[in-house]
Amino acid sequence: MQKDRKSLLIAVALIVAGVAAFFLFLFVTGHDPDERPLTLFEWVLGGILIGPGFGYLLKARNGQDRGG
Repeated sequence: MQKDRKSLLIAVALIVAGVAAFFLFLFVTGHDPDERPLTLFEWVLGGILIGPGFGYLLKARNGQDRGG
């Protein structure tokens, strides 16, 4: 049970860190959502930053379903 909680905490931390890094990138580059929508590059970068957290969450979930 403790291992499941630790895995969930790590996954949530990765997701939050990815979202924070993405918004920091948008802030540093001066992106204004009122002027223009996100470009393909920005969508891909967001997925690259946020995606590992969701991948880790799925990996932890699959391990929990299998009993290990």
